[in-house]
Amino acid sequence: MTRIPDAVAVASLDTHRLIVAVPNEGPAEVSCNLPRPVAASVLRQLADSLDSPAGRCDTALATGRPCPVHDAPTSPRGITSPSRALLDAAQGAGEAAARGIRRAQRPAGLDALLGYVAASIADEHQAAEEPPALTVDDVRDALAFNAAERDQVLATLRDVLLDTTATRTPEQALAAARVLLIAHARQLAALVEVERNETRTRWGLSRSTRGLLTGYSSAGRSIRTYADRLADEQALAEGAANEQVEP
Repeated sequence: MTRIPDAVAVASLDTHRLIVAVPNEGPAEVSCNLPRPVAASVLRQLADSLDSPAGRCDTALATGRPCPVHDAPTSPRGITSPSRALLDAAQGAGEAAARGIRRAQRPAGLDALLGYVAASIADEHQAAEEPPALTVDDVRDALAFNAAERDQVLATLRDVLLDTTATRTPEQALAAARVLLIAHARQLAALVEVERNETRTRWGLSRSTRGLLTGYSSAGRSIRTYADRLADEQALAEGAANEQVEP
């Protein structure tokens, strides 16, 4: 038969800052409206206090800190105040209660549970605050975003340099540089091709223009070759990175 409790305590984040519920079966639940690092610190302090009570009275054993009444220092010159004398008279009863509390067994695994909850809260907070890394997809997206700019590559380089929040490893920085240089080289090749076509349209093909037009073609071909080589290197680097990620 299921036991019916005499009373039910209701707690909510309107009246409490941190609520830890540990059922007899199933995982623990934590609700809080504190910053996650603060909640993690509170849970660690709670676990520490359960291990090392500071005083002997009920308050000290429950909080893990010196009781403001029983553990308070005596008055100057060693004279005990009247209130202190009354408390000392009741010390025997307090010690009896403390012995009863010490005999009570703490739930098995409570310290490990509180430590795990505190560590998970701290890890989640650290992961949430860690800035994202700069990827080649970010650079390509920036190039697409700046497609309407007068100089697409220059505008994208500006945006990448201004983004100081993203982390960059040497490999990520090299990949971003390759993507930008590929776009810049193809941009230059297109400009050379436009110049060649305009020259031929204006002056036609003759002995005097043939060498110039051949030079334009050779320059554009060299620039495109450079861009293709960088693209091949980047494709190989991305393929190697994907192989390392796959199990």
